[in-house]
Amino acid sequence: MSVRTVASFLRAASGRLALGSLLGLLLFAAETVWLLKAGVVGVDIPLDGPYAALAAAVRPLLPGVILRVVAVYMVAGGLLGLGAAVLTSAWTRRGGWVALALMVPHWVGLLLFWSWDRALARPALFDDLPAVRPVLAWLVDHGEPWQARAAAGAWVAVHLAVLAWRGARGLRRFATTGGPAALRAERAAWAVVAGVVVVLAVAVTVRRVEPSVRQPLVVLIGIDAFRPDRLGATGHGVAPQVERFLQDATLFTQAYTPVAQTEPAWRSLLTARWPYRTGVRYPLTPDARLVLAPTFAQRFTDAGWRTVFATDCSRFHFEGPASGFATRWQPPRGAINFALEKLRYRALGLFADNPAGAEWVPEFIDNRALAGIHDPMGYARRLSDGLVAEAGEGPLLFAFHATAAHFPGDPVYPFYRRYVSSSEPLERRLRMHFAPVSPGAKGAWNRAGAEGLYDELIAQADAQVGTLLDALRASGRYDDALIVLMSDHGESFHADRPDLAGATSVHGARLGDEENRILLAVKMPGGRGAGPAQVDALARLVDVGPTLLELSGLSALPESDGASLGPLLRGEARPLTPLYAETGYTHVSPEVFDPGHWPGAPRTFDAYRLRPDGVVEMGDDAGTAVLREKDTGAFDGQRWVVDRPQADGSVRRTCMGDCEGADARALADWLDDATERAPESASRRVAGHVDDRNDSRPPGNVRPPQRLLRVWPGQPQGAAHPQPRGG
Repeated sequence: MSVRTVASFLRAASGRLALGSLLGLLLFAAETVWLLKAGVVGVDIPLDGPYAALAAAVRPLLPGVILRVVAVYMVAGGLLGLGAAVLTSAWTRRGGWVALALMVPHWVGLLLFWSWDRALARPALFDDLPAVRPVLAWLVDHGEPWQARAAAGAWVAVHLAVLAWRGARGLRRFATTGGPAALRAERAAWAVVAGVVVVLAVAVTVRRVEPSVRQPLVVLIGIDAFRPDRLGATGHGVAPQVERFLQDATLFTQAYTPVAQTEPAWRSLLTARWPYRTGVRYPLTPDARLVLAPTFAQRFTDAGWRTVFATDCSRFHFEGPASGFATRWQPPRGAINFALEKLRYRALGLFADNPAGAEWVPEFIDNRALAGIHDPMGYARRLSDGLVAEAGEGPLLFAFHATAAHFPGDPVYPFYRRYVSSSEPLERRLRMHFAPVSPGAKGAWNRAGAEGLYDELIAQADAQVGTLLDALRASGRYDDALIVLMSDHGESFHADRPDLAGATSVHGARLGDEENRILLAVKMPGGRGAGPAQVDALARLVDVGPTLLELSGLSALPESDGASLGPLLRGEARPLTPLYAETGYTHVSPEVFDPGHWPGAPRTFDAYRLRPDGVVEMGDDAGTAVLREKDTGAFDGQRWVVDRPQADGSVRRTCMGDCEGADARALADWLDDATERAPESASRRVAGHVDDRNDSRPPGNVRPPQRLLRVWPGQPQGAAHPQPRGG
């Protein structure tokens, strides 16, 4: 092959590459025009009120983000252009405008096949485009992954067959006319091909030699919002990977969280302290309210372990340096993360849902908040690779927060066909729908549909967990690892309120089993061994950190409210220690469930503020109101004692479960001791009462503040305690 021929080939290839990049740029421009028409926060759109601050914080960051998005479109467009040029060459050897004119429809064809495949895998990528909804609905009901791939393969195969036929004919002609020199060139070409095949075969078969000395490995996996009733006979097969894990682990059947919201729950988990001692008591707590305290992750870091925290959703749960994790893999914090949802450059979900794309635009690809663009299963595979790689570098503590059940709640293939009826509207099947719930509100859907969508998302999270555990098994690290599988809270579908059937589900609004009971299972290194398969004693989320430290031979946290589960894992008993719990700040006003409740904090954007660095946090006034509206309670495995602040300034105390006897009195006293240590305890008046079947007054009435009724039925009324009682 002459130098002139090589130069000609390179000129042609660069021309096709440039045309493909231009087409990618035009696609980007078309999507941008669509976004501008749709109204995007922070992109040349005048905004008033609280959104103006969001736009102002985001706008300086957008140019860099947009330039990286443009680069993705141009690179992917160029590669598509090269592929289209190869296919075009099957029909013409001419260059110039004829070849370019043929190349454009081939470029579009490749893009359409690609879109077909991704629309089936992640339909939320296109569900907000009215023009494609009929096609999307058919794909959601009837499509299979092989269909798009088979059609694309057949289309490409026809082109390659024509190319092969034309190439073989030309080679024979060249060999006939070229003599010995042509024969030698042909043999050399085949030798090069054989050499490439050998190199690739060696690369595939050679594996990294695993070190003979295994370093300690501790893995903590939190599945957001996982309800334990999704296990066993009542679970309907929602979580097969968790069920498989439980065969090797000890399941704590009575495990509870002190607060059923992610950010405050994880802070209590890390510090082994009750929420009122951490300062983090609602989502987007200001950093200034954070109480600096040692965490179990910091203990591992100080002992020379590698410590990694990973999550694909950080809008309402972002771990900073105070977490104690030296390495944190998570989307960006603050206003830019909220704005990214509006930058729906859909082709990113085609071009960049791969390791290279995740490196280049991680805020899009590894961000669960971006419906359809984020590929949860691809993310899990990349995360499992990272876990195995980190485990080979030394002692490792690895924590992962799986957020499939987080908003926008878009299930991917095949999960969106599992539990929601195909007769439901398409928009309900493909995403969560969020709406505040205020007094007088009615459910906008049905409970079966809402729970079905939740089950699909939990099944998706279960598959992600399975990907990580399978990676540990394949690398030989599963058996010797200490693994804890947990959830940070449950989820309520308002089962006791028929009028709210189908309303947006909630966690953190009420104290009880639906929202506070969690999944907790521990696999010891080497398997369960002689340990029990199941423990029915009360366990708390704050016990997890002390357990990991004890089992890893590290020193305990100071002033901890948690206690190690080690004795229970060994089949021994441990003293009963109650759970302290409090509600959070949710989209449901507290008066919905308790008409006499203190009316609560605002449920609007005005509750939040933006720092100059773009971090979104709750404002001081709203934060104070949230603390005042909180229900507080205690649980000992048999009964809940709950204090509810009322609109008249009093506190109503209720008891659920076995409320008679010394144990009930002891739990009430324990709650009094706990709440009197809370910072806001002095701001509440006492005057509560118990819903007492022996009292003639209607349940829920507030008794006069001059009288104090104890928690147990039949107790004589006495003078109010002179000291304020917290809530």
